[in-house]
Amino acid sequence: GGSVAGLAPGRGVENPVTSTEPVAESQEAKNHMLNKVPLILVAVICGALLPAQAGINANLAPFVGSRIRAAFASLLTGTLALLPPSAVTGYPIRQAFKNIQRRLRTDRADFLMFFGGPLGAFFVASGVLLSPIIGFALFFVAIVTGQLIVSLVYDATGWYHTPKRPVGAVQVLGVALALGGAVMFQADELVHGDDDGLVFGLIGVVAGGLLIVQSTFNKRLSITIGSPWRGAFVSFLAGSLALFFAAMIESLVFPAPLEGVGQGSEFWMWLGGPIGAFVVGAAFIIIPSKIGFVNTFSSVVLGQLAGGLLYDAVDAFGLGERPVTGLRAGGIVTVLVGTVLVSWNSPVETSVGRSDRANQKPSERKLGFGSILSIEMAGGL
Repeated sequence: GGSVAGLAPGRGVENPVTSTEPVAESQEAKNHMLNKVPLILVAVICGALLPAQAGINANLAPFVGSRIRAAFASLLTGTLALLPPSAVTGYPIRQAFKNIQRRLRTDRADFLMFFGGPLGAFFVASGVLLSPIIGFALFFVAIVTGQLIVSLVYDATGWYHTPKRPVGAVQVLGVALALGGAVMFQADELVHGDDDGLVFGLIGVVAGGLLIVQSTFNKRLSITIGSPWRGAFVSFLAGSLALFFAAMIESLVFPAPLEGVGQGSEFWMWLGGPIGAFVVGAAFIIIPSKIGFVNTFSSVVLGQLAGGLLYDAVDAFGLGERPVTGLRAGGIVTVLVGTVLVSWNSPVETSVGRSDRANQKPSERKLGFGSILSIEMAGGL
C-alpha cells in the first residue's frame, strides 16, 4: 500500500523511467510543430501571391494590348524562370524521351499528360479576365470550391492513375460547406439582383476543377521525365503555346487592342510569371516534403482567400474596391472549414501513429483527396 516510486519494473507497477516517455513525446511533437511554422507561413504567402499574380497580369493587359496577351506573357516569363532548375534535374534528355515513348506504347491515354499546360493556361487567363469583374476573393473562393468538388470525384472514380478511395459523409459535408460559403460570399449582391458574380464565379469553379485534372496530368509527366521541376517547365511551355495561339485568334477576331497599348509599362507588371514559378517551386514541390500535403494545401488556401479579401478591400491593384462585410467574411470562413473537412480525409492520419508518420518518407504520405497536392506534382500557374 506504499508509494510506487523506486519500484523495479516487472512487478506489475509502471517503471518511473518509462512514465516520462509521453511527456518527452509531447515535447518532441511541440518542437516539430514549431519547426513547421515558418514553412506554413511561407505557404500562406504563396497562396496570397496567387491573387496578386492575377492583379499584376490584369495591370499588364493595357500595355500588351489584351488580357489574353497578358496571360501569355505571364506564362512565358514563368517558363523562362523554370528553365534553370529543370535543366539540372530529372533524367537525361534521351532517357526522358524513351520513358515517354514507353508510356505511350503501354497506355495511349498517357498522351493526356501533355495537356496539363493548356489547363493551367485556362486558369491564368481566367484570373486575368474575371478578377477585374468579380474581385479576387470571389474568384479564388470559386477556384477552391472547384478543386474540392473535382478532388472528390477523383477519389470516387480513381481516374487517370489516382488511387480510388471511399468518400465519406464528412468529405461531402466539406464540399457542401464550400458551396454554401461561395453563395454566402455573394449574398449581398444576390439580394440586390446582381447575379453576375455567381455566373462568372461558375467559370472560376470550372477553372479550379481543371487545376485538379491538370495536377494529375503533370504528376504523370513529372514521374515520366524524372523531375517535378522539368514537369512544371514543360507544363508552362505548353500553356504558353496554347495562349500564343489563343492570342493570335483573338487578334484576328478582335483586331483593335485595348486603349493605351505600349504605354505605361512598369517593371512589376512583368512579375506575374516569375511569381507563378516561385509558387510552383515553393508550395507544390519543396514545402509539401517538409510539412506534409494537408498542411501545405490548407495554408495555401488560407493565403488565397485572405489575400483576395485584403486586395479587394484596399483596391490593391486598381481594379475596384470591394469592402469586407460580415457575409463576405463568413463565406470565406465557411469555405475554409469545408476545405479542412475534405483535406483531412487522410489514410495516414487514421491508420498510423504520430511516430510512424514522422518516420515516413514524404512520398509515402498520402492525402485523402486524390490529387490536390503531391510531392511529384508541379502546377501550371
